[in-house]
Amino acid sequence: MITIVLLTHAGLGEAFAAVLRHIFGTMPPALEILEILPDQPPEEGGRRLWGLLEKMREGDAMLILNDLYGATPANLIPAILPEGRVAAVSGLNLAMLLRALARRGEGLAAARQGALEGGVQGVADILEQRDRALCI
Repeated sequence: MITIVLLTHAGLGEAFAAVLRHIFGTMPPALEILEILPDQPPEEGGRRLWGLLEKMREGDAMLILNDLYGATPANLIPAILPEGRVAAVSGLNLAMLLRALARRGEGLAAARQGALEGGVQGVADILEQRDRALCI
């Protein structure tokens, strides 16, 4: 099983969870929310992340989706991770999350690739897209 971890600033992970419950009617399995609170020492978030990593069973994998590269939550991702069992992508948006969920049954590499593609393809100039649609 591939666990998806939303490693975010306070409130953002839970907001994504609420949207997923709205879309699917329930929370998808193997989805963890790890929010870093403003008054929380970063080390506590790091310990919580390591706790999730240590709970992984043999054959399981983890995809960490992070909101902002270079910010505290992203900096908690250890430089040394179980090779081939953990991937991390930043720039979290809903399209990225949905694509990762849709592709995680294909394996960690596919879930990671889905997250990257969804993250990029989910960003669009709405008015430009409408203009293109009207020209067809």
